[in-house]
Amino acid sequence: MNWKECVEQGIITKQQPDIERSKQMQKMADLRLEFWDRKLEDRYITFKIEAYYEIIKELMLSHLYGKGYNCTNHLCLIAYLKERIQDFDFEIQKIDELRKVRNEINYRGLTIKKDYLERNEPEFKNIIKRLKIGC
Repeated sequence: MNWKECVEQGIITKQQPDIERSKQMQKMADLRLEFWDRKLEDRYITFKIEAYYEIIKELMLSHLYGKGYNCTNHLCLIAYLKERIQDFDFEIQKIDELRKVRNEINYRGLTIKKDYLERNEPEFKNIIKRLKIGC
C-alpha cells in the first residue's frame, strides 16, 4: 500500500500529536532492545528476530504519534516511512522483509536459522538507530 491509499481508506488518520504516547512507545522499544541485546542459544534466534520487528514497529508508531497520526496496520506504517523519511529506501525494504519473516514465524511456525540473524542484525540495529534519531 502507499501513503495515499492508506489515508483515503482511513488506515492512517490525522490527530493531535501525542508526545507522551510517542515517548512511551520509544521507552518500550528501548526496554525490548535492552532485553534482547545479548547472546542467545541458537534455539531462541527466532524469538530475537520477532523482537527486532516489534522494536522497529514501536519506533515507527512513536514517529506517527509524535507527528500527529494514527495507523491501524503494518503496511501503512511502512508507507508512512516511505512518505516521511528521505534516503531510507534500503531500510524500508529490510523492514518489509522483516515484517514478512515475522508473519511467517507467527502464522506458520517458521524457525529462523542463526545465519539469518548474523547477516541481518547489523541492518536491524542501524534501522533502530536511525528511527530513534527521528523520535
